[in-house]
Amino acid sequence: MTGRLVTEIMDTRSLRELLTVVEKEISHYLSQKKEYSERLGNFLRESEEKYGNEDWFKQLSLGEKLPKGKAKAKKKKGGKKKKKKGKKGTPDEWVPFQSMFLSSSVQGEAELMFEAIEAITTKIEELEEAKRSIEELRNVGLGDEASYIVLLLDGVPRKVFIKPTGAEAIPKFTFSKGFTIVRTLQPQAPS
Repeated sequence: MTGRLVTEIMDTRSLRELLTVVEKEISHYLSQKKEYSERLGNFLRESEEKYGNEDWFKQLSLGEKLPKGKAKAKKKKGGKKKKKKGKKGTPDEWVPFQSMFLSSSVQGEAELMFEAIEAITTKIEELEEAKRSIEELRNVGLGDEASYIVLLLDGVPRKVFIKPTGAEAIPKFTFSKGFTIVRTLQPQAPS
């Protein structure tokens, strides 16, 4: 883990510093993805002899997603859940337990690794998009004349508050709004 909270506010004096944080996160997740992909590859090679003829294993080998038991359990409301049983009594679906789902099948282990890799890939894409946005901010001229307060959600910069510093920077970021008061004149009675 990178040590980042799920929701965090970060103060920084430069976009370069923010860019460095995002690049560090991307590097961490790329390393994690590589590690999990190797683990999954080893798992599939070791399991091929024993489970190679089963449909779920063929789907995994082709890179297809397995039907998710937990997704089915969450989506069905009011109806009865149909429990499928695989060979030798092993459950095909995850079993709900309080706020989690449990499985003891080999299929469940494979599904877990695929879901982790998919989530990491999504995180990397979000971080890459944030990186491009920060680089574009630097290209339009935002830089050292401001400090920044950044809202990080799930480790990804989502909102940036620009706080001007220095006397010359204040006019660049000032939003000016005027208003007019309209009064109704009442005719005066002749005297």
